[in-house]
Amino acid sequence: MRLPGGAVIKTERKILFWSFLAALSLWCADAFVDAFAFKQGTFLDELLFDVSSHELYFRSFFAICFIIFGLVVSRFMSKHSVAEEILKKNTAAIETSMDGVAIYDSQDVYQYANQSYAQINGYDSPNEVMGKTCIHIYGDKEYERMQQKVVPLLKKNGRWRGELVARRKNGSSYIQEASISMLEDGGRVCIVRDITWRKRSEDRLQRSERFLNTIFNSIRDPFCILDNEFRIIRVNEAYAQLKNKAFSDLIGSRCFEALEGKKDICEACVVNKTFQAGDPFAKDKLVTLPDGTPVWVEIYTYPILDEGGRVSHVIEYTRDVTDRKKSEEEKRRLIDRLEYLSRTDALTGLINRRALTDSLTYEMDRAKRYGSGLSLILCDIDNFKEINDNYGHDMGDRALQMLSGTLKSMLRRTDIAGRYGGDEFMIILPETAAGGAESLADKLLSEIRKSDLRFDDGKQVSLSMSIGIACMTGEEETPDSLVKRADAALYTSKQGGRDRVSTMKMEKEKLPPG
Repeated sequence: MRLPGGAVIKTERKILFWSFLAALSLWCADAFVDAFAFKQGTFLDELLFDVSSHELYFRSFFAICFIIFGLVVSRFMSKHSVAEEILKKNTAAIETSMDGVAIYDSQDVYQYANQSYAQINGYDSPNEVMGKTCIHIYGDKEYERMQQKVVPLLKKNGRWRGELVARRKNGSSYIQEASISMLEDGGRVCIVRDITWRKRSEDRLQRSERFLNTIFNSIRDPFCILDNEFRIIRVNEAYAQLKNKAFSDLIGSRCFEALEGKKDICEACVVNKTFQAGDPFAKDKLVTLPDGTPVWVEIYTYPILDEGGRVSHVIEYTRDVTDRKKSEEEKRRLIDRLEYLSRTDALTGLINRRALTDSLTYEMDRAKRYGSGLSLILCDIDNFKEINDNYGHDMGDRALQMLSGTLKSMLRRTDIAGRYGGDEFMIILPETAAGGAESLADKLLSEIRKSDLRFDDGKQVSLSMSIGIACMTGEEETPDSLVKRADAALYTSKQGGRDRVSTMKMEKEKLPPG
């Protein structure tokens, strides 16, 4: 508290001055009486020079008494003035305070109230509050609660702070925050503040929080919100269950620490991408549930912008897409199967004519691009019609399967073999000249000669085949022309007695009629 200044000091100095002047006057008066009444000497002698020790003690005693009296009075006046000034300042502070301040005695009768206290309780002036008891302000029910719960704590601790329900002059109730202290005489000082609007705001906030929590937890898919430090600030139950974590372990924790056990942001983190770019992102991820079940989830991230347009938070929404993934995988397998069936001969397991045509076109383009060679073989089983006619189509099918098995076992990984039609097969030999193709054809003939069809009754049928070879001659070569030349070579083998290899080396060589 700031001490009083000039006015009090001047008053103290005046009192001391008059006390000293009174002591001096007493001294002079005694000298005057001795000089003129008792004729003991001149006034000046009695005043200064011819002073007996008795008179000197007498005068000094009373002079000192006057001065001490002045000091006591001045000190008392000073303290009184300080107290008055402090009281005025405290009173002014209380009167201008926005908080309501009241004092009531041990009988709960108001002895003082400031203007704010009166206004908070709906009164125009503090005088309307004076003389009333607390029951007028708080009502019977709240006053009884105060007597049962507040007063015992006041008597025990000397002070109490909490919330009370008060009643205004017009009968409406409001919530006040009260701080009450005990006085030595049993009275109390009460400082109150109307917090009705704050409580309503808190209540609205709590309702809004419950509403949001209800929405959050009603979302069956995992859902969370992260701030720009990657701290999780809100999750729903589905998210906690997916991560097998308690709410307390998630809220306030950095996602990469709480969920991945890492010290830095995860690689390819879509949350980080959204923070950096400000755009939504999505990705698929395979996760393992607490029970060990693998599930596919689709993670979406959405930015939340602040007033400056910066990303302040990111929403992460996770959806279980395991069923969709299974459906997509099943669809992919079905498409692959259909693609396989559309390009594969069901009887032999080799690619069919359509796939052979595509492969030949591709390999010829590649050979032209890199300047490498390419050879084409056409072959079929000799007298295949007789096998079907004499032994049945089952034996014919077995012959075709036997030939396809031989082709698969003898060809390189880069070679392509397929069923061109009926009993005719095509072999595409990339980066292979005529000599290499003829060598392979000779080996193929040798293997087929060793392969006999065996019947259940022990009979055997020997097989042979005719082979025609054509090699790509240049840039002008087309798939059709190459096939025609290989077919011409095959025709030559059949015309020459079958079970042999013929090579069509020049495009100008005579082709078979038709």
